[in-house]
Amino acid sequence: MRKLKPSFQSLINENKHKIQHDKKLMDQIEERIDYRHEHAIKQEKTKNTE
Repeated sequence: MRKLKPSFQSLINENKHKIQHDKKLMDQIEERIDYRHEHAIKQEKTKNTE
């Protein structure tokens, strides 16, 4: 691969960092959704048993 200009390389690095950050945020959101979904299922089960 040929060498990129430093300005392009810094943009690429910045974008990689943003993508990694976004992936972390998406993972956190998915975990919250999963937790809320499980919590809702538990509440639904307790409603049905009452």
